[in-house]
Amino acid sequence: MSEQEQPVAFVRDPMSFAGQQPLGEATSQIQYVSLGHCLVIGESAHALNVAQPLASSGFTIVQIDANAARVDKQLTESGIAVFTVPQLDLAGHLGAYTARVSDPADARGAPFDLGVATFRETGCFDLVLDLSEAALMPMLLPPFGYFHATTDEAIAQALEELVTLRGDFEKPRYFNYDSRICAHSRSELKGCQRCVDVCVTGAITSFGEGISVDPFLCQGCGSCATLCPSGAMTYAYPRPSDAINRTRDALKAQSTNTVVLHTEAQQTSLDAMSLPASVTTLVVEEVSAFGADFWLTLLAGPAERLILLLDAAPVDPNHQAVQSQIQWVEPLMAALGVEGMPISTVRTDQLADHLAQVADGGPGVLSAIAPHDFATHNDKRQTIRLALDALFKELQPDSITVDLPSHAPFGRIEVDTKACTLCMACVSTCPAKALLDGQDTPALRFVEANCLQCGLCEKACPETAISLRPQYTWDSVEARRVDTLHEETPFHCVRCHTAFTTQAMIDTMTDKLAGHWMFQDEKAVRRLKLCGDCRVRDMFEEDAGGIAVHREES
Repeated sequence: MSEQEQPVAFVRDPMSFAGQQPLGEATSQIQYVSLGHCLVIGESAHALNVAQPLASSGFTIVQIDANAARVDKQLTESGIAVFTVPQLDLAGHLGAYTARVSDPADARGAPFDLGVATFRETGCFDLVLDLSEAALMPMLLPPFGYFHATTDEAIAQALEELVTLRGDFEKPRYFNYDSRICAHSRSELKGCQRCVDVCVTGAITSFGEGISVDPFLCQGCGSCATLCPSGAMTYAYPRPSDAINRTRDALKAQSTNTVVLHTEAQQTSLDAMSLPASVTTLVVEEVSAFGADFWLTLLAGPAERLILLLDAAPVDPNHQAVQSQIQWVEPLMAALGVEGMPISTVRTDQLADHLAQVADGGPGVLSAIAPHDFATHNDKRQTIRLALDALFKELQPDSITVDLPSHAPFGRIEVDTKACTLCMACVSTCPAKALLDGQDTPALRFVEANCLQCGLCEKACPETAISLRPQYTWDSVEARRVDTLHEETPFHCVRCHTAFTTQAMIDTMTDKLAGHWMFQDEKAVRRLKLCGDCRVRDMFEEDAGGIAVHREES
């Protein structure tokens, strides 16, 4: 494709129904520019032979020899650059791959850049064909333009795709990120790691007190948004509210009550099936991009059952992301009195049998409730609570609270009041304002509805007085109530009588410093009971007194 033509989109509309227009509002686009020059990694003779179909766009060869004493560059008779290097650091994406190596022969230790050494104007390679036995970019979902191929069949398939990757390409920016409510880190303490751990492209990394997402590496699997407890990471294309509203409309228009969520790759298999009239099939970019907020809102009306088609192995991170959400939704459904789980994961080849079992009256359907069409406003936690409020109103569970698994994003904290000194380290690290101070009085207050169970407060507590208790409280008014977890009478400065700490803090400090050589006299111990201003005054007065005595003795 020439540069004058329109960019090619890598992906289709990630959520569409037959005969309908693309979903929701447009998102910003990520654009790649590739001139087609390929870096071929492998033994030189084999790589030269394999790469001939790429000659029109140009290619460079690098062979890795751990015993190489230096970076060596040679040119073939046809002008192809062939590098021999002891190791290779490969990074980047389509149109911007960097290949660097530390040259053992360079005393300065400066990295040797193969792109610059090949006189590439951009300093980068556009594509990578990796013929190594072990992939240099081992992520489960490698960047666009990178192909790891070790068999003849895989190499032929890679070459077929590589020759097409020349020109301008674009894809949607799949995610939105709000660092203000991210629970990843505070005060150099690590909290929630779920998005980093689940990302199969390596696009998400720690950055300061939050995370950084490389939009060129992100391929829209959406598991990061599904697992995010606060809603800091959200799926941008489609937005959650767009996906929910589109599905609601489809169910109403088709008078169906069962949703089958699947990808385009599974469409052919579904077309060959005779599905019940009660089923609406919904093609999405990735099933893992739709989590508890989407499921629960649909179950609050008009859906009675959700079936998620997942053909990936159970060890696949995206599969595990879906299952982890189901694990904490399941006890909520049980507490509501729903027989069986109305959300299920099924392999494509098992769908027909699963639907037949449902038709025979099998468990796992949520029926006989009035649909609730509340607005979600793309707020994940609010959406989940609104959906559960609706289900609570309709089904009236007996329990006030429900115990949840340890990875659930709802719960309380337990505070050992005998150990807590009200130092407020937990309040300063809480990213969700679930923990509050007492303002004018020494107290620790808590709002359950805000708690993410991220564990930052537990890690920040110097007295190990905090533990997490995952649960869900049905009554939203009760969950939003400001609850006092610990409160003490303030301790007053023994000099100016200003309240500045608590008796527990004074007792703890006195106890811990009792054996310290600097606190073996009454003056030093008394200083612990002074506020900051009086402590400074006391020290200056003692110094001034010492100077006066010295002058008198002289």
